[in-house]
Amino acid sequence: VNDLLQLSKFDSQEYNLMKKDTDFIEFFNKIIDRFEMTKSHEVTFRRKLPRYPIYVTIDQDKLTQVIDNIISNALKYSPEGGLVSFKVEEHGNTIQVSISDQGMGIPKKSLDRIFERFYRVDRARSRKMGGTGLGLAIAKELITAHGGHIWATSVEGKGTTIFFTLPADLSEEDDWE
Repeated sequence: VNDLLQLSKFDSQEYNLMKKDTDFIEFFNKIIDRFEMTKSHEVTFRRKLPRYPIYVTIDQDKLTQVIDNIISNALKYSPEGGLVSFKVEEHGNTIQVSISDQGMGIPKKSLDRIFERFYRVDRARSRKMGGTGLGLAIAKELITAHGGHIWATSVEGKGTTIFFTLPADLSEEDDWE
């Protein structure tokens, strides 16, 4: 119900973003740490993150919701003993974030639709795994509201990677020269 109410607000462009400057690397690590401490099955986490701050202006609650949805999906579809990888790269004045799993993957014909509201790759998987089909639709709305883009790549039987970009203040390092 909360997801539906949130999407309804997005339809009226009512995002109510409370943005503040945030060290994204520290922010992202804290979210990953929380999942790593509470995950219920044996999945390895691998981080490939810069060891220095990268500042973004974000609504931390909204971005936490996005990342929570993506990591939850990665864990849900990861096999026992699987690997979930986290990566942040700088590209011009943006950062690119990726979260990859080694799950069942998404058929090519469905890949462009996974960010649509209520879209489920297949009904049998929906019943078994649960969920509403709204998590990635909400993620898309929130990333777009932050001036970023979100997309996915996948290979059936090998896994899925969700990518998103955010505008970053990468000029801050230059201020020290």
